[in-house]
Amino acid sequence: MNLIIFGPQGSGKGTQADLLAEKYNLAHIETGQIFREIGRENSELGKKIKQLNDLKEMIPDEITVDVIKNSLEKVSSQKGIILDSAPRTIGQIELVEKMLQGLNRSIDKAIYITLPYDESVARITKRYACTVCYRHFVLGKHISGNEDPCPTCGGPVMQRADDTPDGVAKRLKTFYEVTVPVIEKYREKGMLIEVDGNQGVEEVFSEIIMGFEKV
Repeated sequence: MNLIIFGPQGSGKGTQADLLAEKYNLAHIETGQIFREIGRENSELGKKIKQLNDLKEMIPDEITVDVIKNSLEKVSSQKGIILDSAPRTIGQIELVEKMLQGLNRSIDKAIYITLPYDESVARITKRYACTVCYRHFVLGKHISGNEDPCPTCGGPVMQRADDTPDGVAKRLKTFYEVTVPVIEKYREKGMLIEVDGNQGVEEVFSEIIMGFEKV
């Protein structure tokens, strides 16, 4: 099974991708995290990505697809995948599909976790991330304060510099203007499973599983 998962910031798509990866033995390809890791490297690509991230600019489509391909080439052909937020632009759709064909893969379903705008902002401004394992946690739910260690690995946690109301607003604007048209393309293809993200993790997961039977 090969999947794509979409959702605005704070929708919990990363959590759902992890759950799906565990249930169906999929490789979770999280492009944002991959770019953050590359951005820490002292390589030409790392410097380029760090510069784009610092300027809050989107990574060019060709670089995005090449990075995804590099990650997928490390995954066994017998193992399914779940792409987290890719393709992200209309231009990436054909590039990603051609790249997957070259790896003898194709997308089976696309998942869209919806969330009201105000709830996205509320969730993200309370979100912290581990600086070691990079997992996300919600202040007041998973950790009581930013001095708490990571519940998963014990590493220090911190808030992303752009996880502020203004930073979230800019990223949500990009999501609705740039990525939602991509989601609609998968709806037109009859491949989209849309679920309400404004409920518990277990409820969202159950809706996704039920959606597999309908689409």
